[in-house]
Amino acid sequence: MNKTFSKIVVSIFLLIPVAIFFIAWDFYAINIPKWDDHSLKAFIVDMSNANSWTAQFAALSKQHNEHRIALTRLIAWLDFKWTGALNYRHLMMAGNLLLLAALPLFHSLLHQNKKPLFALVPIPFLWLTLAFWENMYWGMAAIQNFGVVTLVLWTIYLCIHPSNTLFVISLLLACLTVVTSGNGLFVLPIGAVLLFIGRKPQRLGLWVLVSAGALYGYFNWYQGNVSNPESRASFFQLLKGYMAFLGSFAESVPVPNSFQICIIAGTLLFLVSVSIGINALYRLSSQKKVQESEKITDLFTIGALMFILGTALIVVYSRAGFGLEGLITSRYKIYSVLLLVIAYLYIVVPIRGSFLSPYISAITLLAVIFNIFSYYYHLVDASNLRKMLSTDQFNWTYTDKSLTIAPDSTFAQGIVAKTPNNYKLWFGSIKLADKQGYAGVTQGLSALMGQTELKETPTNMLVSNNHYTSQRLIDSGVYLLFSNQERYYVYPTYRTRNRNRKQLFLKQLYFAPGFYSDVPFSQMKAGTYKVGILRQEGGKLGILFKSKQIIIPEVKANKIEVNW
Repeated sequence: MNKTFSKIVVSIFLLIPVAIFFIAWDFYAINIPKWDDHSLKAFIVDMSNANSWTAQFAALSKQHNEHRIALTRLIAWLDFKWTGALNYRHLMMAGNLLLLAALPLFHSLLHQNKKPLFALVPIPFLWLTLAFWENMYWGMAAIQNFGVVTLVLWTIYLCIHPSNTLFVISLLLACLTVVTSGNGLFVLPIGAVLLFIGRKPQRLGLWVLVSAGALYGYFNWYQGNVSNPESRASFFQLLKGYMAFLGSFAESVPVPNSFQICIIAGTLLFLVSVSIGINALYRLSSQKKVQESEKITDLFTIGALMFILGTALIVVYSRAGFGLEGLITSRYKIYSVLLLVIAYLYIVVPIRGSFLSPYISAITLLAVIFNIFSYYYHLVDASNLRKMLSTDQFNWTYTDKSLTIAPDSTFAQGIVAKTPNNYKLWFGSIKLADKQGYAGVTQGLSALMGQTELKETPTNMLVSNNHYTSQRLIDSGVYLLFSNQERYYVYPTYRTRNRNRKQLFLKQLYFAPGFYSDVPFSQMKAGTYKVGILRQEGGKLGILFKSKQIIIPEVKANKIEVNW
């Protein structure tokens, strides 16, 4: 096999995980703001009303919780100016492309160490998976959480590169990293440490000067974040949370106790990280002459490990109050996977001779298996998130029974791009069912209603069903429909993943039987409501109301303090 043909084959293998990642993203991505995304609408108003560059700079650099998110805001502004409206799918795509932008860096490190293109193959199978579903489908989080990782890695690499031009670029990237996410601040001390270890006093002096300016700009007029609950976890619990954070990639491994396997995997990765760090420091401090590529690899590895382990400390300390299980959530998994990638790079670089290809082939097989596990395991999460976003938008958009939007020519109303949503196909059936108690394809709905338990509490309604077996994807599923004299509310029911490995992998049964939901009364206006089930199965729709009405009391929502 000649080299040209070999590169073509390897390139195809590299493109497979990229293509799957973006196809899966396109499958479930929806132009609806999630939580913090709403703040970008106010930012667009502020930028449009700004009459000077200082006012625009203030809008871009304004604090968001404990972060500065200037990069997210800048991309949102460019999207609004270029397309005429803000589209959250565009922001998601920008963030996912930032995640993709780390792959050329990994390739450069391998190439400098005289590794073939084949050595890169395992990395995209690890790096691009549905394990990152929350960031993938969340406009602000995609740019912030993916962007900061990629920017830190590139900044570290360019900072330690022999080229003075690339070092100057690293100074600019360091400033951009700081205003991308709060943990981007780590790049400043990390760069200083690496330049000190690398014996670059002139660069170190300039780096410290720029870092001082970046720190002043970040913390000037800084307001502490008061929304995080105080952690009551013990030291042992925090240690468990730390290890689970580092090993969170393993959540998709098909074992009964996901959190426990994350702790075990994180502990192993932590020990590997310590070993890698000690070996790299030993080689850098020894008098033995090493090649420049080896020095760059060692320094880069140390810097990346400092970033991962430091971020883990901050996240565990600040978020443990929400519960330790939240430390293995999707938005943090990129750090666990990055730790895997760093371990792979550090191990594969020293291998020479005929052992290289079989070694990479074995790791590629493991990476492909991990990739498959991730898509199977987290498909349910992506499906549930899409349903949550679409029903949230329905509830805040349609505030009366006409199911129409009053004409509004204000600037704020036109900020977000108008895109079709599946619930618009429900309108006729919802109105008909409201009049006669049912509509559409109702076969099996009475049985489904009888199998579904609706339990009222003073603050919410708990819904559970153990028999529903549909495996349809996208927007198909069961929704809860509430109707009073004034308006409708729609809430999704959520599916749980099928943990039967045989059914999951051989029969493609992604969802376990049944569904559940927790409807908070704080989001609804007090009153008497009819409660119904709305079932969508592909293009078929059926609605059935219960004969018994419920009375929803007035419940005040817990207010979360924010600074944006």
